[in-house]
Amino acid sequence: MRLIKSKTRTRILSLTILSLFLIGFLSTSIVASSTYQHTLAKGTDEFVVELYDSDEWKNTVDSSLTPSDWFEGEANVTNAKSKATLRAWFPATWDTWDVFTSIFLPEYFNISETFTLLFAMNSQGYNKTTINANYTTNYTLSYGLLAVWNYTTKDYEENPSNTDLIILFPDPLKYKVMLDDYHALAEDLNGNFFISPSGDTFPNVSADEFLWKLIFSGFATAGPHGNYLESLVSELGCQNTSVSGSTLIIERYGVTNYTVEISYGEKGMMSSFIVKNISGTIIYQITSSNSEWLFYLILIIVAVSAVAIVTFLIIRKKKLRR
Repeated sequence: MRLIKSKTRTRILSLTILSLFLIGFLSTSIVASSTYQHTLAKGTDEFVVELYDSDEWKNTVDSSLTPSDWFEGEANVTNAKSKATLRAWFPATWDTWDVFTSIFLPEYFNISETFTLLFAMNSQGYNKTTINANYTTNYTLSYGLLAVWNYTTKDYEENPSNTDLIILFPDPLKYKVMLDDYHALAEDLNGNFFISPSGDTFPNVSADEFLWKLIFSGFATAGPHGNYLESLVSELGCQNTSVSGSTLIIERYGVTNYTVEISYGEKGMMSSFIVKNISGTIIYQITSSNSEWLFYLILIIVAVSAVAIVTFLIIRKKKLRR
């Protein structure tokens, strides 16, 4: 009878541990799917600059550029911390005008230049009504409100440094549509002397550069995240970007070739940011509490703790019976 009970306990324990790992595996698994769901969740993630090799950065990326040009605050200091709190998100629908004025114009023009361009466009009949009549795609999205504390080596201020937007388009294929429509519109606008006297006001944007800009403008992924990224990179036709799991691997060129690896956690937001030199050595690294390795670490700790507790109870019970 005792032997049967012991086997039963062992089976229950084994099933419990197996269930814990299956939950972790299934929650991060990548499956072929054309339906994507946002996994944004309220909460705070803390980011830490784990490594910054300034000398190698200058020899690899750019001597006049530092990580603080990519991330706000003291992102060029090892052990500097930042945090971001996702407070809420809302469903929305954008048209081509919204995409043009919210994604493309802010990336390439400052506020005064944008107002000047919009005034010139309106004078030539390129307003919201006419542009949306020629480019009829509507974009379903979710946008989140993200309170951000910039990187610092000191204690965080009471109030956030700024409020950013997290933008999530549940259909990754729509990014290709918006890029194609932008190029068609840019060609038309550049052909109008009163809007673009030099004929090249609106730049041609490659798929890789478009994605690179998105990453620093609140880009988020939907689940399953790896499949979402695969569809995005494939549809855009990126030449220097590949996907491994939930990580974008981007080949870039500065002083020499270098690689940027950007991982996305279960929430769909950036969880780690790594820069490697041409030899594959890490020269810059940011990790966050949204990182997948932390998720698995917690899972392992829970599993080990469960084993320890159950083992202790079994041994204790055997001793009491003696």
